[in-house]
Amino acid sequence: MNAGLQLWSLNDCFDNDIKKKIAYAAECGYYGVEFAGFGGLNASEMKEVLDANSIKALGSHSAYDIFKNSLEEELSYLKEIGAKYMIIPWAEYKDGMDSVKEVADVLNNAAKKAKEYGITVGYHNHAQEFEKVDGKYILDLLMELTDDDVIFEVDVFWVTYAGVNPYEYVASKGKKVELIHLKQIGEEKKNVVLPDGEIDFAKIRESAKYAKEFIVEQEGDVDKVEACKINGDFVANM
Repeated sequence: MNAGLQLWSLNDCFDNDIKKKIAYAAECGYYGVEFAGFGGLNASEMKEVLDANSIKALGSHSAYDIFKNSLEEELSYLKEIGAKYMIIPWAEYKDGMDSVKEVADVLNNAAKKAKEYGITVGYHNHAQEFEKVDGKYILDLLMELTDDDVIFEVDVFWVTYAGVNPYEYVASKGKKVELIHLKQIGEEKKNVVLPDGEIDFAKIRESAKYAKEFIVEQEGDVDKVEACKINGDFVANM
């Protein structure tokens, strides 16, 4: 199975040198990377690093403020490095439905502009999106309020953490789920390496019939460098 790596998985590793992180991701067998910041490199420099390691830019987690305030600059960067996706990784919902509608509007407006760059816009969930507003999950409301060309990157760790069946949830959302974060949950709801927890990733792959990319993410109290290798070997053997 080909999988990418969310580079946040190596946060604080390799002296936070993004060149070394990308090189290590390639060494561990990941065919692509998803960014969470660009480590101070301009787009031309980043493209050189990617090409040197024969690894693809899958997309980025770009802060909500970037979507609102510097969208075209980010889209231009992503286009130059060959990325396909620009994802909101986190948003606040302090104002209930008003907040949900605002996030949906930001996604819809960004998606229209992103088309000009050949990039798809999406949203990544945490557990908070399984809180209910007007009787529905926030994540469901976002899916209902966004246009067809806005996609979702479902993090199955957080789905499970929220007490929702990840296989049924992913399958029920069909084409809206274009990206999957492969992330494992273990005892006491801790994020553990992929082989060690309760989520069956073969079942996730079967459930995500329309997913185009599977991206590994590792957090938690683990050796992240070692975990990167363990997870890479695990998905390679799926």
